[in-house]
Amino acid sequence: METFRSFLDDLRSAGQLVDIHKPVDVRHIAALVDQASTALLFHTVCGYDLPVVSRLLNDRGRIALSAGCDYAQLERRLSHAFDHPIDPIEVSDGGARNWYREGAAVDLFDLPVPVFSEFDGGPTITAGVTLAYDPEHGLNAGTYRFQVKERAALAANAPLPISINIGTHPLELMASLYKAPLGRDELAIAGGMLGRPVRLGACATIDVPCLADAEIVLEAEILPTGWTRQEGRFGEMTRLMGDVHYNPHVRVKAISRREDAIYYALHMPWENIWIKEHGFQAVLKRVLDAAGVTVTGVNVTPGGCCHWHAIIAIRKQPGDPQNAIMAALSVADLKHVVIVDDDIDVYDAMEVEWAMATRVQADRDITILSDARSKPLDPSLPLSDGIPTTAKMG
Repeated sequence: METFRSFLDDLRSAGQLVDIHKPVDVRHIAALVDQASTALLFHTVCGYDLPVVSRLLNDRGRIALSAGCDYAQLERRLSHAFDHPIDPIEVSDGGARNWYREGAAVDLFDLPVPVFSEFDGGPTITAGVTLAYDPEHGLNAGTYRFQVKERAALAANAPLPISINIGTHPLELMASLYKAPLGRDELAIAGGMLGRPVRLGACATIDVPCLADAEIVLEAEILPTGWTRQEGRFGEMTRLMGDVHYNPHVRVKAISRREDAIYYALHMPWENIWIKEHGFQAVLKRVLDAAGVTVTGVNVTPGGCCHWHAIIAIRKQPGDPQNAIMAALSVADLKHVVIVDDDIDVYDAMEVEWAMATRVQADRDITILSDARSKPLDPSLPLSDGIPTTAKMG
């Protein structure tokens, strides 16, 4: 069965994981990871009894290895899983998490959580697949950052229980980042990608399940205090430092983990962008298919933070390029799109630039849309007291 640990074994066999046994300071992990070309597993972190692994998924080859297919097929796997989800199942035999702390015994500083960017506001949990339950829409999975702030939190009324799952199979992590429509179960999509149900286990202190085979599970509650706690700054996916944000306060009630748990430090901001690309590819192919455009290739580029820029090759009919631009720019926060003929390799920047140089007349071929939905992280946006909007270009 595919698990977090089986993926580490696959990486090691492929020469894509280096085991480091020399003691390392947790403050140096991010700098060492930045200089590496493979994933790194630090077996001895000074002052902690858990190893740390990082840089697992900031490479298309390693992402493909996690899915057991060529990278070009990953978008198809996700689209197939969206149409053929496999619901998760509840089990009682998962996890081997025999180490348990609850209440006053909980200390998040027992976890070897690195600081990732020079000016980060503090150590931050970055690979926590978070499960929450909504009475109307059911179970929801997402991945969020959690800055470690203090050892205890004030109790409050009517908190929202969540489980934070660290050290999960990459496909579970990737599915949690997919912007599924309200009511669609991301874990069922993960099951469709895995070809088997995601295994859920019970938590001891909250009425929300956890991922049974996660290395570490935090049982927690989002306190109903609103967006009142300062968090950050963080190194963002833009490769720039973000501002301090006000976010909800989360109280951790219990921690369970394997005795020999491995802490996964998803490296910010370089690693997180890569695992979102195929989700955008899948959505783009869906909307372009609905627009009647035949797509032969999609590259949601790392230069655009795998979020804002897409290069799309189509087998064009009259009117298709303009329809493709309008359809593609309707997707989430996509900001710039380049449509090329199917003779251009969307992953070859020189071919794309050559097509732009030799086939484009700006007054004929460029479309600009104003006042479209934007992602506030875009540093080029004008200052705004309200929700900012952006210009989009095809």
